[in-house]
Amino acid sequence: MKTRSLFKVLLVSILSIGLIPTFVWGAEDYEEVSYDDLVNRLNKKKSSVSSSVNDPMDSIQIHAGVGLITSASSIDLGSGDTYRYFNGFQLSLGIDLFSPNWASEALIRNFGQSGSGNETRSLREFDLKVLYKNKFRDKVGYRFGGGLGTRYLKISDGSKNVSVNDTTATSVFFTGIDAFASKNVSFGVEAGIRSSMVTNTSDKNSMDLTLRVDTYF
Repeated sequence: MKTRSLFKVLLVSILSIGLIPTFVWGAEDYEEVSYDDLVNRLNKKKSSVSSSVNDPMDSIQIHAGVGLITSASSIDLGSGDTYRYFNGFQLSLGIDLFSPNWASEALIRNFGQSGSGNETRSLREFDLKVLYKNKFRDKVGYRFGGGLGTRYLKISDGSKNVSVNDTTATSVFFTGIDAFASKNVSFGVEAGIRSSMVTNTSDKNSMDLTLRVDTYF
């Protein structure tokens, strides 16, 4: 809308250059208008149009962040469920859903490769989440929500004949607290639970704790 309004003002201005003096006709009479008066009137109309049109995209924030994760995963290696512990990092990118309180967020979480004894393991995750966020104090807020994720788990131990290479769809639930250093930067702690949505996988569920730093622009 702003671009169209500016285009109209520009077009009228160009057409008006060769019409000095310009006659503005009324219903029964006319008045002579100088070039300066015409420009002033066009500027007033431009300001009026600009102030009356509110672009809804102006109030939408994009947020990006990084985080450090500690995760405990329940895994079935053939002799019952056992826990494996992972440390990693995440990158997140989100956008408000036409409200300062609702947002969607995509995350890439990478735990790299680790091991103990003869066992080596690696884990990567990709999440899509919807969250509700608000403040209960001026610089302290909270968040909670849920979504869907995909986990890529690999575990190998030749001495125990263990070989896991599973891709697992998961449901995601989380809650967290944010402290705002400014309107553009926050530091937070988030706890999450991920549960397998399928049965034919060794990767059952996990719990994690994330330290986050988020920016808003």
